[in-house]
Amino acid sequence: MPRSLKEETALLLEDYFQHRSGSAALPPSPTAAALRRAAAELERQERPFFRSCAPLARAEPREAAALLGRVAAQLEADGGLNWGRLLALVVFAGTLAAALAERGCSDGPRCLAAHLAAYLAEERGEWLEAHGGWDGFCRFFGRHGSEAAEQSSTIGNAIMAAAAGIGMAGLAFLLVR
Repeated sequence: MPRSLKEETALLLEDYFQHRSGSAALPPSPTAAALRRAAAELERQERPFFRSCAPLARAEPREAAALLGRVAAQLEADGGLNWGRLLALVVFAGTLAAALAERGCSDGPRCLAAHLAAYLAEERGEWLEAHGGWDGFCRFFGRHGSEAAEQSSTIGNAIMAAAAGIGMAGLAFLLVR
């Protein structure tokens, strides 16, 4: 039986957050592998920025979820959603989830995954479905690319879209308010 968009999104996010926190488990699907790969590349490219976000995760998961909601709202205000912005939002949430887990808040990552899955599936579900759902994400990030160079180029282009789309300086401003 096919999963709902919200269930699929929650599973992908939980897997990524667990992976981000050091889980050595294999990805449960090709989509999870594509998300891990694209997120790792974005985080590598923007490591100083994402590291600077970690202290923003308070001990309380609801505070981190509220911050995530403000960042998602800022993305909306800055021109809507695209795959690069969605990826940046996931990596930002993963940074918060890992920081919560490091601080001993074991339910923090699950809370953030549920919050982000609800936002993506309920508030941005039409956009996701119009762009092919998570299969569209995989196509955009070149899951089927036959050469590593092609895949790297596709991910690089998406990272550029994320950096331009999210406005890293604008996001940093929002985060320190």
